[in-house]
Amino acid sequence: MTTDDLLFYHRVSQFLFLEARLLDEQKWEEWNELFTEDGVYWAPASWEQPDPFHHVSLIFEDKLLRDVRIARFKSPAAYSLQPFPRTSHMVSNIMIDNREGDLVTVSSQFQMTEFRRDKPIRYNGAYTHELSESDSGFKMRQKKAILVNCDGTHESSSVYF
Repeated sequence: MTTDDLLFYHRVSQFLFLEARLLDEQKWEEWNELFTEDGVYWAPASWEQPDPFHHVSLIFEDKLLRDVRIARFKSPAAYSLQPFPRTSHMVSNIMIDNREGDLVTVSSQFQMTEFRRDKPIRYNGAYTHELSESDSGFKMRQKKAILVNCDGTHESSSVYF
């Protein structure tokens, strides 16, 4: 591995850590700006789900739907979100799977705890980030969060994995 490879890996890792931090600090607008204009957030409902278009997903949101969810997060009229849940995201096992031109595919593992109304809920799984690189840094074309138990029974969650 060359020095350039290590520096690139470091930049990718720092981007993923920043993304997790923005979610945990409830800086949703800044998090949403990490996506390309056509970027999507996808949480499949089954481990081998091939796409979000022909199958039901736990979450599939483009910019408009992320904007709607984020507006709800900030609304005092969203009583089901009072008090708002706190989260802690941990990202590890970061691997660069593919790099072609300005497109990068990155896989990693995550653990996320949501704490709300004296109850912790834990989510574990794998991320796949499809990133677009420019002079100003990385943007997410797609973030896929596949839960280990994605095809199991889940309590309602309003936060992002």
